[in-house]
Amino acid sequence: MNNMQVILDIWNGYIKWAIFAEEGEGKVVVAREMIKTKWMRKGKILDVEDFAVCINKILESFTRKLGDDVVEKVFIWISHPECTIRRISEQKRILKGTITHDDIAHLSDVVADTMVKPNFEALKIIPVQWIIDEQTKVKDPIGMEARKLELIADVFMIPKNFYNNLFDACEQLDLHIADIIPNILGSAEACLDLDVRDLGALLIDMWANQTSYVVYEEWFPVVYGVLPVGGEDVTKDLSIGLQVDIKDAEHIKREKWVIIMDNRMLEDESVDMRFLSDIMIARYEEIFEFINEDLILHQKDGRLPWGVILTGGASKVDWLTVLAKDIFKLATFKGKERNLELWDLSSNQQFINTIGVYSWAMKYYQAQRRSFNMNFNFGLFSKVGDFFKQLF
Repeated sequence: MNNMQVILDIWNGYIKWAIFAEEGEGKVVVAREMIKTKWMRKGKILDVEDFAVCINKILESFTRKLGDDVVEKVFIWISHPECTIRRISEQKRILKGTITHDDIAHLSDVVADTMVKPNFEALKIIPVQWIIDEQTKVKDPIGMEARKLELIADVFMIPKNFYNNLFDACEQLDLHIADIIPNILGSAEACLDLDVRDLGALLIDMWANQTSYVVYEEWFPVVYGVLPVGGEDVTKDLSIGLQVDIKDAEHIKREKWVIIMDNRMLEDESVDMRFLSDIMIARYEEIFEFINEDLILHQKDGRLPWGVILTGGASKVDWLTVLAKDIFKLATFKGKERNLELWDLSSNQQFINTIGVYSWAMKYYQAQRRSFNMNFNFGLFSKVGDFFKQLF
């Protein structure tokens, strides 16, 4: 085995690790681990030192299993309820008449300097389209003749305090962060192949306290969105509505896969199934209807041929595809990793994003590779043009 890549997957209450490697012509999962941590809640690292201890426990587990220290650098996937995504447009005059790497880098610098919110850190600047002379849309403008170049891009940001605490924890363990990838980019990399992105699809990534979504059409992301609502809110609703403690509410949510559809109902003397269904439906309806309003705003409602793809730990409820289909009026499927097909992980909602981050690392890391440091902005790349070309 060679070319090992270590993925650190951070989301509310849990940390997941996976080590991938190349074996022959294929990819294999060398090791994986998931542990619960009380030191991260609602996107906040409550205690950096204790958070580092949790990470170190997994590192020690890998060392015991593999017999050596294989973790030199990590690619980090994060799901954060305060993640902010802004679509921006910046343009510049092309003084030499031909677009160069310097022109591309200059536009990226302008975006990074002007579009980041106060107290937020930019993780990624993802190009959506390049527009030449206000007419021609291209995916690779370098070398083309032009008077004006415009960049339409999406800027992904997270709170600076979380960003700094994450680096502090990794620094305590001498871990080198190779890249940080927002959850929706990882899930899109895993679940959406070129055919899906071409035909048009809505991907919804649902976790404990965050729901992210992206609409693709003709290979381009039409819109991204983040809602600070997820499966944890459903659990809280059940706890209040059924007057049970939070652990019992979580058990009911996971075990009572019951919903009233087509005038059908399963009987259960211990729980009022109609009341239970009403509680669960209300919160998921709120999430889906908000997303559908965004589709209406962008004139994409009911117009995505591939339909809706649900992924993430909070999407595991069996009947959720039925509810989504009813609201979006589109075919709806559970997400599945569509590229590497790593056996059971490829259909495991808990690990699909982890595979997506690995795919991202393999495809894009070499294009952006450079010496990172504590102040490095992961949205900027030393080989910006090469990286952009690989995105399409």
